Amino acid sequence: MVDKLLGLAIPAGSTKNHPITCPMGPKAPPLDNLKLPPFLLCVASKDLIIDTQMEYFEAMKKANKDVELLINEGVTHCFYLNIIAVDTDPETAAETERLIAGIKQFIKNHYD
Repeated sequence: MVDKLLGLAIPAGSTKNHPITCPMGPKAPPLDNLKLPPFLLCVASKDLIIDTQMEYFEAMKKANKDVELLINEGVTHCFYLNIIAVDTDPETAAETERLIAGIKQFIKNHYD
């Protein structure tokens, strides 16, 4: 399913290693040359694409980019958008609050 969704984001005939979806892949330009502001990568520990997200994080660190990592434990992709889970599951609610606090702290540290 993830591959199907990725296929909708890239040009016809491309693979999931296209630079749009895999900026650390062999067809992507060198990351070292990119001028990027500090950024926060937020990852859910049960996300189906966590391996790719962690590969992205490591590639950005290797390219000396100012990237911070926030991992929300025990939740899936876009967990914070599921209002029913946020309202009824204490773990999801706590991780949503932790995510919001992490984003606020990142903004305060870098852009305040």
